[in-house]
Amino acid sequence: MPETSPVYLQLRERLLDWMVENKLCGQDKLPAERELASLFNTTRITLRQALAQLEAEGVIYRSNRRGWFITPSRLKYDPSRDVGFNVYVKSQGYEPRTQTLEKSLIDAPKWLAKKCGLRAQAKVYHFVRRRYVDERALLIEHNYICAQSCPDLLAKNTDDSLWQLLDRDYQLKPSKRSLEIYPQAIVAEQAQLLNVNTGSAGLYLERLSFSQAGGFLEFDEEYWLHDALKLVVNVEG
Repeated sequence: MPETSPVYLQLRERLLDWMVENKLCGQDKLPAERELASLFNTTRITLRQALAQLEAEGVIYRSNRRGWFITPSRLKYDPSRDVGFNVYVKSQGYEPRTQTLEKSLIDAPKWLAKKCGLRAQAKVYHFVRRRYVDERALLIEHNYICAQSCPDLLAKNTDDSLWQLLDRDYQLKPSKRSLEIYPQAIVAEQAQLLNVNTGSAGLYLERLSFSQAGGFLEFDEEYWLHDALKLVVNVEG
């Protein structure tokens, strides 16, 4: 990189070279910022600019109160395939884990009723779950499920696949789905639950599913870290 480029970008190049030389890989922890500033003979301000640049590029990530880490390879996600989180995570050599943070029976909010074609005050289950890959929290998930279709769902263990649970205990399978994915900052509660700064770059995914009978089954909102996922679609013909 030309010496006329900003100092923090020159430092970014040196940091990358240092990571390669030290053979750092996914989930490896970087030294504390004070150590890095001393090692590279730079100011904390310049160092943080360089680290922020690498974070924006998905090379490293910061966990509040824990420090900086090397970002693992992104998960491959094919939205055209009907495969659950656990299956596609394990198929890529990683270990998934799900933690249910909240679960309740509520009246469908107006925005949800409008989006899903529900009658006023229809009952839905609301689950808030945090999902991990190799013990790194990658996304917060809000699931809204038709309560009429699956009584006593709140009593079930929801720290695993909801779709497997619905299929096994209630013979419910999605017949039709619509999916939207777009970049969106992670803010407020979602940022706190993922232990990142509010306003961090993220990826928003929503999925609306209907049952085989054609009625509303589930609405899913997912807030992903920006460096966690890449979309892969295989097209034949």
